[in-house]
Amino acid sequence: MKVLYIFFLVFLATTSNAYFYVPNLMNNLPFMGGNAVAQRNNSLVLYGGEDALSNYKSDLYMLTQMPTTYTWHQIHQNNSVPGNSYGQAVMSNDAEIMFLIGGVTKNTKNLFLPMQIYKFLFSTGNWDPWEGNTNLNTTLPVPPNRQRFSAIAGPNNKVYICGGALNESAIFGDFWELDTTTMKFTELARLNAPIYAHTASLLSNGKLVILGGIIQTSPTTTKLSPMDNIHVYDIHTNTWKIQPTNKDSNGMYTSPRTMHNAVVTSDDKIVIFGGDNGGNQRTKAYINSVSILDTNTWTWSSPPPHGILPSRRSYAAAGILDGKHLTVSFGSALNSYYNDINVMDLNSLEWVNDFSSITKDSTSEMSKGLIAGVTIAAIILVVIIIFLFWRFWSYVNWLGKKIHGDIWKPRNGEPAWAETTRIIFQIILLFIFTMFLVFVIKQAVDSPNVTQRIQNSASNVQVPDVRFCFDGFPVYPPTDIRSTGVLCQTNTGVSCTKYIQQLNTSIFEPVFADYLGAVSCFLFRAPYDFQLVQTSGANNGSFLTFTFFGDQNATGRIHISAYPKEMDPNVNVYNIPSDNIPSYLSVSDMSNWQTNERNDIQSKNVFTVEPFSYSTLGYDLIDHRYLQNVGWNYVGFLPLSNSTPEITTSFRQEASNPNYVTSGHPDLGLITIVPNTWASLVDREVKMYTLLNALGFVGGIFGLLITVQTWLFGYRPRSPWGVVQRWSIGDMKRSLLRGLHSKFKTTDSGIPLIHPVHQRFSVSDFGTLEDETESQRVARVEERMQVLEMLFKAYYVDDEVFRSLESANKVTDNEKVSGSNLPLFPSSENSSVGLPFNSGNNNLNTPGFSHMFTRQHSGSSSTYSVSQQRLNGQL
Repeated sequence: MKVLYIFFLVFLATTSNAYFYVPNLMNNLPFMGGNAVAQRNNSLVLYGGEDALSNYKSDLYMLTQMPTTYTWHQIHQNNSVPGNSYGQAVMSNDAEIMFLIGGVTKNTKNLFLPMQIYKFLFSTGNWDPWEGNTNLNTTLPVPPNRQRFSAIAGPNNKVYICGGALNESAIFGDFWELDTTTMKFTELARLNAPIYAHTASLLSNGKLVILGGIIQTSPTTTKLSPMDNIHVYDIHTNTWKIQPTNKDSNGMYTSPRTMHNAVVTSDDKIVIFGGDNGGNQRTKAYINSVSILDTNTWTWSSPPPHGILPSRRSYAAAGILDGKHLTVSFGSALNSYYNDINVMDLNSLEWVNDFSSITKDSTSEMSKGLIAGVTIAAIILVVIIIFLFWRFWSYVNWLGKKIHGDIWKPRNGEPAWAETTRIIFQIILLFIFTMFLVFVIKQAVDSPNVTQRIQNSASNVQVPDVRFCFDGFPVYPPTDIRSTGVLCQTNTGVSCTKYIQQLNTSIFEPVFADYLGAVSCFLFRAPYDFQLVQTSGANNGSFLTFTFFGDQNATGRIHISAYPKEMDPNVNVYNIPSDNIPSYLSVSDMSNWQTNERNDIQSKNVFTVEPFSYSTLGYDLIDHRYLQNVGWNYVGFLPLSNSTPEITTSFRQEASNPNYVTSGHPDLGLITIVPNTWASLVDREVKMYTLLNALGFVGGIFGLLITVQTWLFGYRPRSPWGVVQRWSIGDMKRSLLRGLHSKFKTTDSGIPLIHPVHQRFSVSDFGTLEDETESQRVARVEERMQVLEMLFKAYYVDDEVFRSLESANKVTDNEKVSGSNLPLFPSSENSSVGLPFNSGNNNLNTPGFSHMFTRQHSGSSSTYSVSQQRLNGQL
């Protein structure tokens, strides 16, 4: 029997195990075990059981499986029956009546009484007690009351009751049949040994199979019932037999166990789950495995676990509600109680989180179809690729040439091995660079988060919400001087009691492990404009002092919890009226908080104050900016974060003063709450490494590798065109060619660096020029030079300094002209004044190169103009 007062309760199901999550349902399920459970259609009906607060509950619930989820509700009871644990519930054949049989109540524990039976009518919501519950002198055969027995419904409204125990020293080996129509018992053939904490499963052929439990081998010794030879009862022949079973594929029998669950599938297989080893409180070990007994061959099988297994437990509620899934819920393990719902797909034998899981058979069939589909798709893809190569071979060929042209660039005079070596080294260095790039990107992706504390001095700080729960102090009327209460005042005498309100614990009552008695709670919640100030003066003060009042003769404690205003779950749970302070807590946050409050496992910012003592609590309110889980935060600037208010506290308490009451104190003690730091605190979470950090490393390595490549193979200038120009096709390419043709038009002088200079430009015998004059030849030379100059200007040279030089020449020329009393703009008659290399002859037909340097005047046209006109196609 589990102890009445639980000193430490840990809810494992919400911390280490996944379960079948149903929104807005899991938060409402109670934590309990030891219920009386019966299946009604596609529902489990549960009565009683125990939890952290009581060993004998009297609630009636129904858990119903729907096509895609579960529903949960409490069944209304017009009248109540005693709270019960370890009893059995059996449904009538028409599922309109549920019988509650046996079990332990607060008033029947260890008492030798007739079997206690209560009948619940779903149509009326009424409980009807069996008249034999109090008839101790009946001459009719009635089994004694018991717990941890088995009771299972059979045909014709018969119920079969087997074994059980009054306590651990009084164990039963009897076997009874109850006719629920006449409410008469008939004793059947007994087992060969007393047994309890077992299961009974009725097969379609009328065989009743007893599995597990603890059997009594002598008046003082017991042992786990083995699984290699099991008890089987035939309801048609009223006979027992010992049925040998076969080992599983691993050569093992399933583990013996007690207080497990057993359900029967449509093909008469018995699925058992959970249980324990039957040890005492110090040696008890719990099970969460599933074993299956095929009653056609009496062979065990132990499927390997798939999915996330439920927590280990006993006293769970289980059933096959839709014929395809095993539902396991509730239960307990030592001091832990569960309110989860766990579902196993009986086809795939996998624990699932939703009903969309695919069974193993269908998965296997889909796998074959998937393989065939992938094969056909691969063949089609190969055919498509071959067709595309054939259809667009010209484009593929063009692409290959472009790639070859960008990679293979031997210089004139260099052998092939030099260019080949350069490309090999370039590939090696590119591989090194790629590996480093992958490394730094992975480093950024796997970067841990670090928190930076930003502290700005402030004279004003907010106050937190503070909850005070009195544990073990009797409840008196508010007018009674012994009633619990809290008074608030600051160090400057400002009263803040008006911000304290009593919480309605009928909505939700925290549970404390010491369980000293009644619990009453008060919440201090001040508005934003109530702040503490570091300096004295006309302000609220620099710290808060809370004084506690209550029955000084009671044995109790005061539990204190501190919260940031925006993260106070009490506001939502206790329906405190809105005060324009936002709440950032989600439904799951509040559900987890309630779970921890029920189990008294809150660990942060929670303190216990002994009565008749003085305590001090320091606090810091922090704006913690957590990085969101988004890809942008790996970049390194403008991070996306969630701002979460948090609080850190420090606590100091003195021992209780034995003379506190006698010295005239009417209160229970007091606590001072003061800010630890007069500052605005921000904890900012950042990535230790980001892509922005990596750019510096990447650029440095890239420059180093380019330097190595240049040092090994010399400098190779890149094209002034980029990828956009070099790899353009279609209209883009034609547009570029038209632009080059129109801006750099040439006649028959050729393209510089592409067409070699004709030998006619290097001859000294002008008689060999045939019809070409010297001026024409020189004009072609100048045209070629101008094309080269314009190309260099367009793609390589910034001509700003040359335009400045032109301006300087203009100023100088004008000064010379002005100083000589010459016109600022010389006329054609004296156009040679101030111009260098003036031969006095501007005729283009004059032999020699002097005409190349002849100008009409500054800014006028010259041979440059002629050449420009030739380039533009005007001559």
